[in-house]
Formats: sequence, C-alpha cells, structure tokens
Amino acid sequence: MVIDWMEDYKNIRVERTEINGKKELIIHNPTSLKLIGEGSQGAVFQLSEDRCVKIYVNPDAAIKEGKALEAASNTHRVPNVYEVGPNYVIMDYLKGMNLKDYLKKAKTIPVSFTKQIILIRKELKRVGFTRIKTSIGHFIITEGDVLKAIDHSDGLTKNDPYNPKMFRDLKNLGLLDTFLKQAKEIDPESYEDWQKNIDFNRL
Repeated sequence: MVIDWMEDYKNIRVERTEINGKKELIIHNPTSLKLIGEGSQGAVFQLSEDRCVKIYVNPDAAIKEGKALEAASNTHRVPNVYEVGPNYVIMDYLKGMNLKDYLKKAKTIPVSFTKQIILIRKELKRVGFTRIKTSIGHFIITEGDVLKAIDHSDGLTKNDPYNPKMFRDLKNLGLLDTFLKQAKEIDPESYEDWQKNIDFNRL
C-alpha cells in the first residue's frame, strides 16, 4: 500500500475532552489515512508500508517524544524518527502484534521475550530515560520475534524509573510470577532492583 500523504496528515486534528466525567479523545480526520492506534497523548495513522504519523493533543508532547526517540535511536529498539512537526512525529510503522495481545492468547511468556524486556528497560535507562514506562501493550513483536517499544513522550521529562504498569499488566494476566522467575535467572541485578523498589503486593 502506497499513500499520497505528503500534506494530508497536516489536516488531522485531535483533542481531548471530558464526557460524563470521563476523558475521551476526539479525532477530526478529513483524510483517507487509516487510524491504527490511539491513546491519551493522541492518535496514530498509517502513512505507508513502513511509516506512520502520530498526531498529538499537546504540541509539547510531540517535541518530547521526538527527542526521546532520537535519544534512544542507537538502541534499535524504538521506531526511527523521520520528522518532528508542531503537533506530530513521523516514525517507523512497526508491523506486528503487540505483546499484550500475544500473551493473552499464549497464556505464557517465552524466556526470549523476558530477556528482551529486561534489555530494553536497561537500554532506555542507559540513554538517559528517567521514566521507564514499558507497558506490555507498548511492545510490538516485529519480524524475527524482535520486541520494540513505543510511546515514550515522557521518557526524558518525568522521574518514574519504576513505573509499575508493566508488572501490573503481567499480574492481571497471571504471568507475573513466571516473568519474575525468569528475570531472576537471566539478570539477578535487575530482579533485586525491582524487589527493592516495587511493592508487588500492591499491584
């Protein structure tokens, strides 16, 4: 699929509003670009076979995510960035299932994925990330079963190195104990660090 997107995406607008006490994302898309994802920060549209654009509610978030992705580019575990605009970032379109959906179906977590999750978290910390929010829904299983991580707009700006969401998601899927057992064998240092800084009983 090849799309003529050179200017189309600039006509897309997203905003966040509150309806009946619940925050919702409102998307104004007068183009033919396909919506492939949405979250609290904005919405993502496919531009071509290998590129997508994320349109943000807050322009500052576009700048922050662009900087975070550029800082982590040498890890090869985040999308490549091609352009950062006033309210958008053009980046790699990562083909594949997200890890959360995979784990729901598999009902187990392969050791190879646990190894990669640990590696990605350590690599993000190495390049200066102060918020390591690696939700399992934000890992994409790409070709060759290589995990890549998306959604890093606050990676360099918030101090949250032990964000518990990934661990909570694994617990909800009944896989936290398996993950931690594997992690203890793979990387005892990371395992001990989590035990000291995360209250697993309160997840």
